[in-house]
Amino acid sequence: MTALRADVYERDYILRLIASVGQMLRAMVHAVREQRPDDSLEIARDAVEALLDTPITLADALTGDGLVTFLSSGGQLDVVRARLLGEVLSARADAFELAREPERAEAERGRALTVLQAAEPLAEGNDAERIAEFIAAIGEG
Repeated sequence: MTALRADVYERDYILRLIASVGQMLRAMVHAVREQRPDDSLEIARDAVEALLDTPITLADALTGDGLVTFLSSGGQLDVVRARLLGEVLSARADAFELAREPERAEAERGRALTVLQAAEPLAEGNDAERIAEFIAAIGEG
């Protein structure tokens, strides 16, 4: 397989992942608005597993720095996946808050903030804007 073909396949995979996780994020936010934190947490589990390609139990065992390292397995942080993961973790924190688990909500916001802050200096364009928005929102929460 040529390098160009590999790049095309990877770009296609990333675009499908963005679309899929975007749908999951919308469903999570909707579930929280409908006062269904358990549904939101179940969707979050699927989103985290899709982004990290690993079971949620491993992802939950990692600190924010551990998640950054995990997303940097190729030597450099994958900014797109980091942004998406930060958004999912932030939405997951909202679900934990609604489920009356404030300690887990706070921990999840901390992990989201760590991941997003690591991605911020590497991000460009829309990713940079979204990351800045989420960092500000988490800081206010």
